[in-house]
Amino acid sequence: MAVTQINQAQSEGDCPSPQREVLRLREFNLACGLKLGNAALAWQSWGPHLAPVVIVLGGISADRDIGDWWSAQCGPGRALDPRRQRLVSIDWIGGSDASSGPRNDEDFVPIDSLDQAHAILQLLNHLGLAQIDAVIGASYGGCVGQHLASLLGNRLGRLIVIGAAHRASPWALALRTLQRAGVESARTPEDRRCALARARQLAVLGYRTPAELEDRFGECDPTIGVLGWLAAHGDRFVSRFSAASFLCLSRSLDHHQSEPETIRATTTVVAIAEDLLVPLSLANELVRRIGRDAGLATISSPYGHDAFIKEEARISSIIQSSLDVEIAA
Repeated sequence: MAVTQINQAQSEGDCPSPQREVLRLREFNLACGLKLGNAALAWQSWGPHLAPVVIVLGGISADRDIGDWWSAQCGPGRALDPRRQRLVSIDWIGGSDASSGPRNDEDFVPIDSLDQAHAILQLLNHLGLAQIDAVIGASYGGCVGQHLASLLGNRLGRLIVIGAAHRASPWALALRTLQRAGVESARTPEDRRCALARARQLAVLGYRTPAELEDRFGECDPTIGVLGWLAAHGDRFVSRFSAASFLCLSRSLDHHQSEPETIRATTTVVAIAEDLLVPLSLANELVRRIGRDAGLATISSPYGHDAFIKEEARISSIIQSSLDVEIAA
């Protein structure tokens, strides 16, 4: 399936401003059996309304501002170009942005990756988008993307899953359980913030590889090297993410289970050989279970799971070849 370009003059013109709104979700029943009252989904549509529609979804810390957290792939002249594609993105339900989520750092209802997909489906129907050219999901977004592909059926042309599988690996589940344990046991707001920073630091170690850290920090004073780097990651995360949101979305990752056999779209699964969270065996199993319209693209990277952010050229090339588009200068 090729994502058809709009006319050349338009593709080389000015980049349109993103449209950002909040959709009130009607009768939003959750996979856990509860109902989320007054549910809201914050969304962004970036690009011409008549252009091919591409849904873009990232990790648990990502938001609808794809031009910020994935600027290497989303923007004028990039693989995902809002001058010639309509890029649709969201803030996660249960997160710390503008969609429904914890308030005052209180525990939130359980949110399944399937619930996120149902919310996106309501958004697409609200926007009157009968046909979706592609869904591109990385990390948690790849989990949600699988469910969305199943819900869309023949309405979806192409699915690209990067650094995700149909279930959590035991290693990733165990690591996230340890991350949450410190946050869950914290008794004061300050202790909770410190525990959240440590949880993020532990998560970041899982996103990268020992080889990368050795190459980057091997001879450095740890205080200004690897430990300073970890501290900066923790501080940034705590400044914009609540502990309750972290717990909600971390648990959602662990509980993720999709049914690959129900995916009808042509699918590219992108696996990173050094990814500690999503082993190649799981990626291969996902491809096998989807069937004949699925293929595996494997890259090797010292950045491990974070390769979808750090390996800019290779990820761009995979997206372009999967969507069969060329970058407009």
